[in-house]
Amino acid sequence: MAKRGTKTVWPFKKPKTDPRNGRLVFLIECLTNQNARDIGAAESPAFTQELMELLVDAETGIVQIPCPEIACLGFERSRSSGQSIRQALETPEATACCHSLASATAERIHCYVKQDFEVLAVLGGNEQSPGCAVHTAGNSEVQLTHKSGVFMKMLAAELTQGGLHIRFHGMRDADSELLQEDLKWVRDRLHSREATSRG
Repeated sequence: MAKRGTKTVWPFKKPKTDPRNGRLVFLIECLTNQNARDIGAAESPAFTQELMELLVDAETGIVQIPCPEIACLGFERSRSSGQSIRQALETPEATACCHSLASATAERIHCYVKQDFEVLAVLGGNEQSPGCAVHTAGNSEVQLTHKSGVFMKMLAAELTQGGLHIRFHGMRDADSELLQEDLKWVRDRLHSREATSRG
């Protein structure tokens, strides 16, 4: 859309309408693309279907967070012999990479919130995920414990430092019963009208 002086000019014949509802979630890459997971870790052929259907039916925007394991270790999760993926993510170089990704993700969340969009949640991964596990502290859904993934802890810290209190929740698709619990949590958030608070 072009602007001339203070007048906005829409270049098409029909008037511009904007149907968006301004609600969205941030979620990790493997929930929309299981091909991003490490060998043997995928739980479905392509994506977490029940979650995607839930978000689409609720007309909720989806912002994909790049996989921190791929971003910082490569698709092969390159690491020393005997070293776990989590240990590899905790090396200085990978930690710096995760921090950069967390900062960029937090900044994107800030951009949406500043425009009065509702960021309903950050959806992470399974309980043992090296980068994206979500373990909340007590009744808090904002503060994460040390058991959480390397990247998720950094993202939570970045958001808190920036005065945003976004809820975190893991999508535990490795266990069908736990996944149902998580889908219920998401469903409840989708019906919430007070999703984002500013510090």
